[in-house]
Amino acid sequence: MANWKYVKIGDVCTVERGGSPRPIDKFITDDPNGINWIKIGDTDDSMYIIKTAQKIIPEGMKKSRYVQPGDFLLSNSMSFGRPYILKIDGCIHDGWLVLRDNDGIFDKRFLYYYLSAPSTYQKFKNMAVGGVVNNLNSEMVRGVTVPVPTMEEQLNIVVTLDKVTELIAIRKEQAAKLDQLVKSRFIELFEGSNYPFEPLDNNVIEMFIGPFGSSLKNEVFVDEEDGFCMVYEQKHAIQKTMDVPTRYVPKSKYEELKRFTILGGDIIVSCRGTIGEIFVVPNDAPMGIMHPSIMKIRLNTEKYNQKFFVFALEQYMDEHSAEAKGSGVKMAVSATVLGQSDFVIPPIDVQDQFAAFVEQTDKSKLAIQQSLAKLELLKKSLMQEYFG
Repeated sequence: MANWKYVKIGDVCTVERGGSPRPIDKFITDDPNGINWIKIGDTDDSMYIIKTAQKIIPEGMKKSRYVQPGDFLLSNSMSFGRPYILKIDGCIHDGWLVLRDNDGIFDKRFLYYYLSAPSTYQKFKNMAVGGVVNNLNSEMVRGVTVPVPTMEEQLNIVVTLDKVTELIAIRKEQAAKLDQLVKSRFIELFEGSNYPFEPLDNNVIEMFIGPFGSSLKNEVFVDEEDGFCMVYEQKHAIQKTMDVPTRYVPKSKYEELKRFTILGGDIIVSCRGTIGEIFVVPNDAPMGIMHPSIMKIRLNTEKYNQKFFVFALEQYMDEHSAEAKGSGVKMAVSATVLGQSDFVIPPIDVQDQFAAFVEQTDKSKLAIQQSLAKLELLKKSLMQEYFG
């Protein structure tokens, strides 16, 4: 704020880079008394790091950076500029910077909020160097200015932001519990039941992936006013909305690819890179054609309630995505494999009952999401007010 004193981080904090013993596999240990090996994967939405998935042997400390509870970690590559407060000790690799407020100038939560503010992230982004991967180094971070309000001012800000942050966490937990409630209901009704299973191919009207990539090169796209129809792409499935930047093709290209037409009510699935995201095209959505990055499924509605099927498909995709991540294999969705996979076929009235349950739960979830959006907007405005 206007009367705050500003200093460079390097003038009030020690800033050092982590280090990695190599090859790291030779230093990883299953010994519960090993030293915590702190990685980005050990973080979550919290401001704190409280545990690690892996440990290293003591010899690894000589080639790494030892950190202690109360230290700040700042990611310096990939998802750079993200701060965390340590509640554990351990060692950090060279993808981290450690900041130590040795003189106790800051309430740790105040410094966390400042470092995580959008305005501070923009400073980091402007400084980050690199090609495909942006990086921060310790000298850059030392040069960033930070405010030093009185401790009373810091605590007042922390109390306000903590309250909003806690409410946001509560709303997210409530939404997650509703998701789990629906999943539990699905398991209760259908897993282990005597309902028949059939290959999905038996119960769809159409299911295939979009045209070969060369059919939709960038040069075929036109402005909306010159376009005959839009193109449905992976971003529609990932963001689960029609409200994304849209590309268009002329009538000649549509005539060439019209077997790949998308209509309202069709289900699209992302099938390259970020896989398994599902979006039901609204009934009133405009006609379009498929991009090669998505799969289209048009159900036989005499066999499947759409809402029931989408939930069943989500469970299938979650399971197979987890398998792919565990194997380290980059996965793509195959229409052939999916079509040959067995899906449960309950009586349509039982599917309808489950769909009604989902619909009622979705109403509760919508109210939570609306509350969450308001809280996140409030937090954003408070961060802007405090930190510019």
